[in-house]
Amino acid sequence: MSAQQWEVLTLVGNDWDNVWSLDGEPETFDSHGDADAALSEHLRDCRWAVDAGHLDDMPARDAFRIAPI
Repeated sequence: MSAQQWEVLTLVGNDWDNVWSLDGEPETFDSHGDADAALSEHLRDCRWAVDAGHLDDMPARDAFRIAPI
């Protein structure tokens, strides 16, 4: 088993940053699949928020990137 960790990066201006946090620390994932699942859940939550009128627009999936640390 690999000790490789993964993170979801968000495009902020011209830079890719990990802006996700868990308990005040940058959130990381044990596999690419886990990071992808978290991103998919985030985008589903955003879709719900747009549909409910709580968010003006939906972020594009290409505004995110999954990368090894």
